[in-house]
Amino acid sequence: MTVPDETAFALPPPGGLAVVNIVERRFSNSTQQDVFLFTSASTPGQNVLRVQLFGPVGLQMDGQKTLGYSSIRASDITTEMRRELPGVALVQSPLYLQNNYGPFSYAYGRGHGNDACLYAWQQIRSPEEARTVFQNRGTIQVRLRLCEDGASEEKLLSTMYGYTIRAAFNVPGWNPYGEPPSVDPTFGRTGNPIYPKSEDLRDSPTTAVEITRPRPVLRQKQAARTAENKEPVKRPASDETIPLPTGADIDAVVVPSPDCMTQSEGATQCK
Repeated sequence: MTVPDETAFALPPPGGLAVVNIVERRFSNSTQQDVFLFTSASTPGQNVLRVQLFGPVGLQMDGQKTLGYSSIRASDITTEMRRELPGVALVQSPLYLQNNYGPFSYAYGRGHGNDACLYAWQQIRSPEEARTVFQNRGTIQVRLRLCEDGASEEKLLSTMYGYTIRAAFNVPGWNPYGEPPSVDPTFGRTGNPIYPKSEDLRDSPTTAVEITRPRPVLRQKQAARTAENKEPVKRPASDETIPLPTGADIDAVVVPSPDCMTQSEGATQCK
């Protein structure tokens, strides 16, 4: 059955091929989704990211058909490639590769015209020594069939490094990823320097911080006067000279510390 895009078990990396359609099949022991991707190649077939989640699907699926499960075998992969990419000569990569979910492998070849084609496979399952009846159970199998006009092997392979799994069985103990890895023991240890990547230095612009010098506050000593001996202030004539304030009239000039901050309306606040 066709399901909405927002229910996809997995999605290609950001900026990758668009999702065209999603077909879901439910079995008594698993749920499978074929996430069909946009295809521009002339090679026959449809680009697809297939995700199979093995685990407790619920009592409502009792008595339904079972999806056959087996670990990845070379003979099975050869059969799958011939079915998904008929007539395309694919060569399996001898490299050991890993993405965020663990090891995977792929085969690459040229399709019709200027097409580049890739078939990749991955099984996500916790290590055997970590699996018990109550924890670290479950398996995820992933297949990627991808052809694109004018693409390079590296570009097609980037989909396997950037795809994201976004589904799980909401039951205790279902965890095909295993226990989280421990912290690298060399962290914080002398004799193990860690250097930044050059692209991190180039791509991290320095943020300029403008420092505003706070204005000094001038405090004038106010002479204590009683109301009865206050005298009206005389306005000087235009030809009179106004004397500058003397030291007796100025108490001190206070220069705020660097911790002071100039606020609105000239007010200064210090920590």
